[in-house]
Amino acid sequence: MKLFKFALFCLATTGASLLCSAAELSKVGDFALLDQQGKFHQLSWYGDQKAIVIFIQGNGCPIVRNGVPTLKEIRDEFESQGVTFFMLNPQMQDNRESIAKEAEEFGYDFPILVDEAQLVAESLGVDRTSESFVIDPKTMTVVFRGPIDDRLGYESQRRVAKNHYLKDALTAVLSGQAVADDIPSAPGCLINFPSRDQHRQNKVSYAKDIVPILKDNCVSCHHDGGIGPWSMSSHAMVQGWSKMMREVVMTRRMPPGQIDPHVGKPIEDMVEITAAEKQLLVHWIDAGATIDDGAEDPLAALTFDDPKYSLGEPDMIFKVPAQSIPATGVIDYRYVPVELNLDKDIWVRAVEFIPGDRQVLHHVIAYLASPADKTVRGRQNGSARGASIGGFAPGRQPDVFRDNSGRLVRKGSNLLLQMHYTTSGKATVDETEIGLFIYDKPPAYIMAGGVAGQRRFLIPANAKEHKLEGEQLIERDAYLYSMMPHMHFRGKNMNYTAVYPDGRSEMLLSVPKYEFNWQFSYQLKDPLFLPAGTRLVANGAMDNSDRNRFNPDPSKPVHFGLQTKHEMFFGFTTLRYVGDTPESLLADKPPSRDGVAGL
Repeated sequence: MKLFKFALFCLATTGASLLCSAAELSKVGDFALLDQQGKFHQLSWYGDQKAIVIFIQGNGCPIVRNGVPTLKEIRDEFESQGVTFFMLNPQMQDNRESIAKEAEEFGYDFPILVDEAQLVAESLGVDRTSESFVIDPKTMTVVFRGPIDDRLGYESQRRVAKNHYLKDALTAVLSGQAVADDIPSAPGCLINFPSRDQHRQNKVSYAKDIVPILKDNCVSCHHDGGIGPWSMSSHAMVQGWSKMMREVVMTRRMPPGQIDPHVGKPIEDMVEITAAEKQLLVHWIDAGATIDDGAEDPLAALTFDDPKYSLGEPDMIFKVPAQSIPATGVIDYRYVPVELNLDKDIWVRAVEFIPGDRQVLHHVIAYLASPADKTVRGRQNGSARGASIGGFAPGRQPDVFRDNSGRLVRKGSNLLLQMHYTTSGKATVDETEIGLFIYDKPPAYIMAGGVAGQRRFLIPANAKEHKLEGEQLIERDAYLYSMMPHMHFRGKNMNYTAVYPDGRSEMLLSVPKYEFNWQFSYQLKDPLFLPAGTRLVANGAMDNSDRNRFNPDPSKPVHFGLQTKHEMFFGFTTLRYVGDTPESLLADKPPSRDGVAGL
C-alpha cells in the first residue's frame, strides 16, 4: 500500500511512469529553509549525522501537540548518538510569527523549518501533520515514514503505546539493521496544497508564468555578455538547465545574496523569488519544463544593451596597471598605486570599477592617499589607513553617494588599490579600469563609512558555529544608508542590530547564509536616523568544519588576517553624519572616516 502511494506521488509530481524504482521514490533532493528563528538549515550540511528526523508540525493540530512530548523523549535519547531532529511546517495558514508563538506556548524546542512554498513537503509526499520521516543523510533517502508510535489516534489516545515505530526505526538505523516496512500511516491533520493541485489541473505557462519570473530575477545576469555562467537566451537553454535551476532555488543558492525577508528594514533593488514564484517554477520544471503549444519564445526576443559603465560615461577614467595572474596558486594581496594627477579638488558622487577579468578579480578597495601622506604608496602589508572611497566585489557595484552627498578628493591625492585575485586554472592578465563621477559643484553633504567588526579572535579547528560580535558606536547623530557583511570562506551568517540610547533595539538586516563569492552592499530604501549614542552591533558565526565546502582546512584553527586562509569579521556601514558638510570641512571640522584597512 505504501509503495503504491509513493508511486502515485512520483507519477503526479514528476510526470514519470510507474516504472520508478523504490530507491528513486524514496530519494530526497537537497533543500534549504529558514526556521522559526530565521536560522538557515540545509539538508546536505547534516551529512555527517547518522540520521535526520523530520516531524511534520502544524499549528492547532491536537495530535501534533500531544505527540511532541514523546518526540522530545526520543530526541533526548538519540541526539547524542548522531541523530538530528527537525520539525517541518508546510501549512499555508501558518506563518513564521504564528509558528514561533505556537512553539513557545507548547514548548517546542526544535528548529521548525518553515516550508512557505510547501515544496519540501511535496517532495516528501506529505499529506498530514504528525508524520515522521527518517532520512539517511549519506544517501539522501527516506528510510522510515510513519507515526511516532500507536498511542495517538483521531479523538482517542491510549495510556501507553504498544508499538514505538520511530524509536525502533532509529535503533535499527544506528545498528545497521533494516527498518521495518510494515509501518501504518500516521494519523494527523490533513494539509492543503492548493498550488500543487491548481498546477496539476491547469498547466503552468512558460510564456505567461515562467518568463516574467526569469526576466525579473535572472536574465539581468544570465544573458549573453552578462556575468552569469550561461545565458537564458531561449526556452531550449532554460529547459536544458532546468534541473540545475530547481536545485539552486531549492537550496537558496539563487538568487544570490538572499536576506531574511521577515526581519529588518526594506532593502533597495533586492532580488527575491517569492514562495508563489518558486511554486510556479518548480512545478513547471517537474512537469518537464515545456513550452506552450504554438507559442513564440519571449526569451529569444529579449535584447540587452550592456554599457561598459552602468552609470554612463564617467567624468574621469583611470587604468590600473596590468596585473599578470598565474593559472594556479594562492596570490598575496596586491597594493597597486594609481596616479590621479589632479590639478584641483574634486567631489566624487560615484565610483565604478570595470574588472579586466571577472574570473580572477575577487575584490578591489580604493584607498585615498592624501598629498600629505608620503608613505601610503610604500605600504605593502595591508596597513593602509586612508579612507576608502569605493570598491568592487561580487554583488557590490557601483558605489553611488545618494541624497546629494559625496566625498572630497584633494588636489595632488592618489589612490592605493588593495587588489585580491584568485586563480582560475588559466593564466591571464587583468586590466581593470576605474571610473569617477564628479559633481560640478560641492554637494550638500559628506558621506562617510564605518564598521562594526572584530579583529581579535581564534576560531577553533572543526568548529561548526563559532559566534563573533562587533560593535560600532555612533558618536554623533547620523543617517545609515547601507550595510555590507564581510567574512572569508568560513563566514556562516551575519546580522545587524541597532541598540538605541533609550534601550530599544531592532534588527536592521539578517543574512542567514553568507556567501564569500557574493558580497552585497545592502542599500536601505530609506536612510535610517541613528541618534548619537546608538550602537550598531553585528552578530555572526563562522563554520570552520568539514561541512563547509569552501573551508580550506578544517583541521586548523583560524585567526584574523588579510588572506582568505585567514578570517575577517566586519560589518561595514555607509553613513552620513549630521553636520558633515563641505562648509564644515573647509572650517577644519574633519568628516568622519571609516579607517578600515580593507576587506
